[in-house]
Amino acid sequence: MSVAVDAAGRDFGQIAIGEELPGHSVTITLQRLVMEAGANRDFAMIHTDPEAAAKTGAPTAYANTIFLETLIEAALRGWAGPRAWIAEIGFTMRSFNCVGQTAAAGGTVTAVRPEERVAELDIWIEADGKRTLEGTAKVEFPESKESTDG
Repeated sequence: MSVAVDAAGRDFGQIAIGEELPGHSVTITLQRLVMEAGANRDFAMIHTDPEAAAKTGAPTAYANTIFLETLIEAALRGWAGPRAWIAEIGFTMRSFNCVGQTAAAGGTVTAVRPEERVAELDIWIEADGKRTLEGTAKVEFPESKESTDG
């Protein structure tokens, strides 16, 4: 079951083990990689030059770590809402996310700890039908929606 949230965020009491994130996907284009490299100052040619990437064994230019982490964070934020705190993300990149692919981030709730108001998740990115990144995340939720109003 997938649940989307409004600006008020998730009701922590409604989160269940096995719940899936609604996901977030993006088509990887060379323009997008160049813009992202400029934004985070990662000018390694493997991310913007297909020939340089090919010399490292990649089929073409590929997304960097920050690009992939941002994709995961977008999926988590879309599920948890703006008031939740993404406390921890850890992942391993299994293969390249290359220009021309659509990278789709997803996840599943694996644990709910009510005493800490924390949800733990398995997270991933898939491209061309295979998982290119796998990991885990912890998301903390505020006491109540009202208690976070400023």
